[in-house]
Order: sequence, then structure tokens, then C-alpha cells
Amino acid sequence: MRFSHHSAKELFDRSALKLAVLCLSITSLTFAIFLALDVSKEPIVVERACETKLVELGSASQTKDEIESFVKDAVALRFDSQIGKDPAAFMVQDLLVSRAKEQDELKKSSIDQRIIVRSVTLDGDHFVVEADRLIAVGKVRSALPTTLTAKISSKGRSLTNPYGLVLTAVDQKPEEKKHD
Repeated sequence: MRFSHHSAKELFDRSALKLAVLCLSITSLTFAIFLALDVSKEPIVVERACETKLVELGSASQTKDEIESFVKDAVALRFDSQIGKDPAAFMVQDLLVSRAKEQDELKKSSIDQRIIVRSVTLDGDHFVVEADRLIAVGKVRSALPTTLTAKISSKGRSLTNPYGLVLTAVDQKPEEKKHD
């Protein structure tokens, strides 16, 4: 009698354990589905200032204003002698090398250069940048109008490059001679 009692208890324990595993598996699957659904939603961002309000989330793609602002900033970083930001985040390595060589030559000649961008327009696959190049040698300053062509490409947004864009090429557009 003891043997049959022990066998029945073992069957009951196995059944209970199988039921427990089944219930835990179903519960885990349910939580996984709810977690996946919750993660796929847009997060709620709350701005804390004088008054609390929900912040509208923007898309990851760049707007026209962001692109124009980036081109202005990146072209200025490419040519300005004194800069406040790290140019490595805004341009490709080739442009960094060109910038470093150009700035070394300007320093040897005691020349300070700045670019003031007046307008940025899209022309096919590149941007046409109308700018004034300010060159200073000591106290003598000169402003020269210049037209540049710039090409950009996309990359991930970061703290150092919030635009998510990178300058890939900048060339001075040859001036067209007007015939009278």
C-alpha cells in the first residue's frame, strides 16, 4: 500500500509541476507581447520648465531649415580660422585634412579668414552657397563675395552633430565672366 501511495503522490507532483511550467510560460509570453507593444509606441517626453507640458516628438529625417542651417554651420567650420565646435563631427576626413593644410598656410602668413553665408539653395544633388569671405591681415580687412558648391550626406544624429548630416565636398564655383 505504501508503494501505490508513493506512486500516486509522484504522479500528482509531476502534474502540478507541468501545470506550473505551463502557467509560467503563458504568463511570460503574455508579458513579452505587452512589452513589445509598449516598446513600439512613441515615448512620452515631459519638459519641465515654469510649466509642465508634453513635448512634440519630431521625425528623424531632416527638415529644409535644418539642412540649410547645417550647410551654413559646416561651411563656416570648413573655412573659418577660429572655430568653437569640433569640425570632425561635421565633415569627412578629406575636408578635415584640406582644412588643416589651409589653416596652417594662413597662420604662417598671419591671415585670419571667416565666411559669412548669405544664402543656401539646392541645385540638383548639391547646394549653391552664396557667401562673403572676410580676410584680415593685421588691421587690414577685405570682404570678397564667393560662390561655393557643397555636397552633404546623412549619418546618425549625435550630441556632437545634432543635424545628422556630414559635409562631403566643398568647392569654389568658378566665376562666370560677363561679356558687355
